[in-house]
Formats: sequence, structure tokens, C-alpha cells
Amino acid sequence: MPLHSYQCADCKSHFEVLVRPPRRTEPTKCEFCGKSNITRKISAFAVTHNELDAIRALDPMYKRMVEDQMARTPEAEPMRLLNKLTPFDAAKDPGEPIDF
Repeated sequence: MPLHSYQCADCKSHFEVLVRPPRRTEPTKCEFCGKSNITRKISAFAVTHNELDAIRALDPMYKRMVEDQMARTPEAEPMRLLNKLTPFDAAKDPGEPIDF
């Protein structure tokens, strides 16, 4: 539902009106002073999707394609890097403990 913003030229007040289709009857006078010297202003709008959601909406198979590609790419496996780490008890000199 579109929410339109208006400004009164006489009292300088701003107000918003919910304009429902299909009639779309716009206001003819100010809500505050009652005069008819109003102008419609550009109002903000909301977008609920981020770029990733937009890509997934274009291609519903996107997530499956990414997961298949990660399964075929050993460099994308995070456990591969964790398995390469040396545990502290096996290190020659792990150094001073870090105090968080």
C-alpha cells in the first residue's frame, strides 16, 4: 500500500496519507489547517530484500548450485584449514598465554 507524503504551503506542516488502490483518492486539503494549498512530496520506500535474496529469487536453484560447487572444491572446505592447525600441547613453544 503506497504511503504518500504531503506538505501544506500555508502552515508548512507535513502529513502522510495511505492511498489505497483502485480508487486512489488523494487528499484535497491539509489535515492541520484545512486549506487546500498542499503539494505531494517524494516519500521514502522500503526494500525488504538484500542482493543475495534477489539473486536467489531470480534463480531458485542458486543455493543448490553453490553447495554443489563447494562440495567439488576442496579449498572451500573450512575443516581442511582447521585440520592443518597444530594444537597448543603439540607445539614446541606456544608462547605466553593470551589474556582476553
